[in-house]
Amino acid sequence: MNILEATLLILAGIYALSILYLFGRLFRIPIYNNEKYHSISVIIAAHNEADNLAKCLQSLEKQDYPPKLYQVIIADDCSSDGTAKIIERYCAKHDNFISIKVQDGEAIVPKKTALLKGLDEATGEIIASTDADCTHPKGWLTALNSYFQPEVGIVVGHAAYPKPENIWRGIDSVDYFSQRALGAAYIEAGSAYTCTAANLAYRRNIYDLMKEELKQLKVRPAEDNFLLNYIHHNTDFKIALATSAESIVKTGGASSLRHFLNQRFRWGAYGDGLLRVGVLMFFIPALLFYGAIWLSIIVLAFDTSISNSLMMALGIKMAVDLLFLYKSASLYNCYHLLKYFGPAWFVNLILVPLIIIKSNFSTFEWKGRRYTRTAEVKA
Repeated sequence: MNILEATLLILAGIYALSILYLFGRLFRIPIYNNEKYHSISVIIAAHNEADNLAKCLQSLEKQDYPPKLYQVIIADDCSSDGTAKIIERYCAKHDNFISIKVQDGEAIVPKKTALLKGLDEATGEIIASTDADCTHPKGWLTALNSYFQPEVGIVVGHAAYPKPENIWRGIDSVDYFSQRALGAAYIEAGSAYTCTAANLAYRRNIYDLMKEELKQLKVRPAEDNFLLNYIHHNTDFKIALATSAESIVKTGGASSLRHFLNQRFRWGAYGDGLLRVGVLMFFIPALLFYGAIWLSIIVLAFDTSISNSLMMALGIKMAVDLLFLYKSASLYNCYHLLKYFGPAWFVNLILVPLIIIKSNFSTFEWKGRRYTRTAEVKA
């Protein structure tokens, strides 16, 4: 056995132990049952969402939460389509729906500027974040509220893709769900990695504490990851993981391969200073493992003796990844994703190195805007 084979198998073992540890933490999700009704402000930043926003607002107007206890604040983030008209229509119908407008030239940091303007108008004890392309069960706010026992500062919910109708949609769904599942496992491991602004709620008084820091954020990190990490590292509040059926919102998958890639590049642009020791202890060996796999594949073209070690390492990775996905799927009742595990696994093996390099050393595009590490540039 040469040095490369030994390194590959050692990294495979470290990777397996890490995944198995995170797998085990998913069995220890605490149950919360708050019965107090908090006032809630739902914040939505919408940029050219005319095709989606009406369905989102329709689901929010049908919430079973007491209408006097929640408000929906929609910030139009410099939209150039019919988004503004949809916002005006719903705000005219409901006293608890509020319209905010970001003017051209005002968006110092797109979306964050819109969210900050919305937050300035919020009066709720709890801030609930969602996206304009999401739809919500009628018990969504009730479900999120139930997790806010006194010790909880932030509730991390799940945003589910539609059930896939083909392999492409299945690959997209599994890849996305794996990211969400990894974030959930880190929460239960007592750390903080990632969450989604599509389904997130936190205490208003925490926002008041971090308001100035949030205002200073540049393009990276994303505001949802900043919030999660701020609460974990700077407060004594607990992070609650919401898994009940009524807490899960629905969102759409990638509309094209370009959309898929740009979305992953955006997620990979994590942001300086957020990845702490606990997370890096997993990701650094994992990235080294991916590097060893690809180096072995290249060497295989010249030396087939490495094939057994390579197949063993890939087999170990596939086994622990499937085990982790199976347990994660049980939390959100999405076992249907398992049928797409194989093709998604191989695509992920190819994409991870590309995503890491592209997202951290280049620009990325999202919703017609192109971003550097610090600012928006013209697409």
